[in-house]
Parts: sequence; C-alpha cells; structure tokens
Amino acid sequence: MAKSTLSTIAKQANLSIASVSRVLNKPHLTSPITQSKVYKAIEELNIDIHDNFKSSMNTNGSNKILVLDNQFITRTLINCGLEQTLKQAGYIIFYFRFPYQTKKDIYYLIKYINQNNFAGILIINDAAYLSELRHFKKILPPLVLINHFSLNYACVYFDHLVIGYQITQYLLNNSHTKIAVLFNDNNNHSSILFLQGYKQALLRKNITINTNYLIPNCITYEHGRSAIKRLINSNNPPTAIVCCDNTNLNYLDENYHNEQHYLSPYSVVLGAVHQANESEAQLMQPLIITYLSHSQNRQYNELNRLSRINKPLYEMGKASATLLCKRINNNKKTIKQCHIIEAESIFY
Repeated sequence: MAKSTLSTIAKQANLSIASVSRVLNKPHLTSPITQSKVYKAIEELNIDIHDNFKSSMNTNGSNKILVLDNQFITRTLINCGLEQTLKQAGYIIFYFRFPYQTKKDIYYLIKYINQNNFAGILIINDAAYLSELRHFKKILPPLVLINHFSLNYACVYFDHLVIGYQITQYLLNNSHTKIAVLFNDNNNHSSILFLQGYKQALLRKNITINTNYLIPNCITYEHGRSAIKRLINSNNPPTAIVCCDNTNLNYLDENYHNEQHYLSPYSVVLGAVHQANESEAQLMQPLIITYLSHSQNRQYNELNRLSRINKPLYEMGKASATLLCKRINNNKKTIKQCHIIEAESIFY
C-alpha cells in the first residue's frame, strides 16, 4: 500500500504508520484494540485495501476448522454430517455467525481468521459477504462452500433444476396436469432452479404454465395452510401440490427475520397436509401432496405416507468435510471443484 494511504489511515485512527502497516501485514503482532482502530478508520475513509491484505497464517499442524453457518434453520443434518467427519479426522470445530452489514465488515472476518490460524473453512449456504470474501482467497486457508453452487469456490450442492424436473415429472406420469408449487423466495437461487425444472417438465408435455400455481413466501406452518386454502377456493384448483424446503434460506436475509415461529424443517408441508385434510369435503378428488425431505427416517406422522424427493443433508455434510480435508492435505489435483449430491426419489 502507498505510504500516503497508510499515512491517511494512521491519521484517521490516531496511530503511527508503522502500527497500521503491522495490522495489515502482521496482524498477529498487534492487539485487538489497535486492529479495531485501523479497521474503523478504513471504513470511515471508504478505502479498499483487499489487494494489500497479507496473510499471517501458518496453518501447518493446525487442527481448527471454522464453520460459517448461514442457515435460517439452525442445527440441520448438514451440521451432524460435517461434525462427525471432522471429529473423526481429529479437528476441532469453531462455529461463527458473521453479522455482515457493510462491505468493510469483511475485514473483521479476515482479522478473525488470521488471529485463530484455522486449517480450513466451511461455509453453509449463500451469504452476501461471499462476493467480497473471494478477493481474499489467496490469503485464506482451504475453503469449501456447502449447499450453494458457486464458480468462485469449491462447493458441494444439490441440482435443484433436476429435482424440480423429477418431482414434477412424477406427478405428470400419474395424470396430474394442475400442479402447484409452494416455495420460499423468488430470488433464492435454489428456488429459481427448482422452478426452471418444474416448468421444463410441464412444457415438454405441452402444458401451459399457470402462474397462479406458483406460491412464494411459504416458510411456516401457517403459510402452508393459507396457501392450500387459497388454492382450493380458486376458480381452477390444482390436483397436486409440491412443497419445497427451506434449507437454502439465509439467516442474514431481512425478509425472514420475523419468521421465528417455524415448527420444524417440515412446517410448510405439515400445514399444507392439515389444511387439505380439513378441506377434504370441498374437493372433487383427493389433493396429492409431495415434498422435499432430508432423511429417509420415518417421521411418525402424515409425512410418512407422502411421496417425496429426499435431499440427504447428512451425506452433504460428510462429503463437504471430506472434501475440505483433502484440500487441506494438498490433494487439489485429484479432486473436482464442484460436487453434486444426488437426491433420492421416494415415490409411491
């Protein structure tokens, strides 16, 4: 970094130029208070310093793994899978929820990573800070992104386009042409891909897509009930419903901050099933409901009788941790950048 820029930051932080230089180049030799002053000054001055950031990490022999968990629903089977694999490999896991608000906040994350000398990083789900974090890849330890596709990172993900196509095709093969979808967010990448698969299946059967059958913002039990009630009372009710899951939602998204009353990962489909049962007298024929599950284990409720596509989150967690271990051990030449976890159809 130019001496004039270091001088500007030093003046703003009321520190010496040498102190600012040490924070950027050798943060392990500086105190948290000094680092905070420098990062605050950088934010106030709106200076982009990512090209000048230096890594102080020497991860040889480190047994610490950082998990940045962005999941809206915490403690999923992804966590169970990765924890089992990492602990068996002798690693200690540090969970961190990074409350990213501005672009400059990324410097605090880099500081945290530098100070703790992590051997590797796992990031669960998409997050706004990923676009900024990629500028620092050269100074970061091996990193794997879980449950989100990205060209910028090694990643383990589900092909939601194929999942959307397969579950819609199953319903079409069972004589359903009026198929509604309950999903969470128009802007969520997994929802966009799922709907593309859904539409492809319909178009290949020359069936016109009815946009009234696409019901967004379904996250909770009550959302599921309300959506089914509205569809049943419409002029052209569907004969089949697909309930998507919420595993790709990001806790940092402000749209979901008030949705803290979900019951389980299956809240939406449970609400849909219960409303369909209550409205059975209004139906000309039974309403078929399918959904996306996360385990082949029995639920011991109405969900056991439904057709579904299983997304093995536990296997995803294990595969992600295994991939990270390989990257830590410098086996990069023998491993792919992106890994698809295959979904499992459970159709009756």
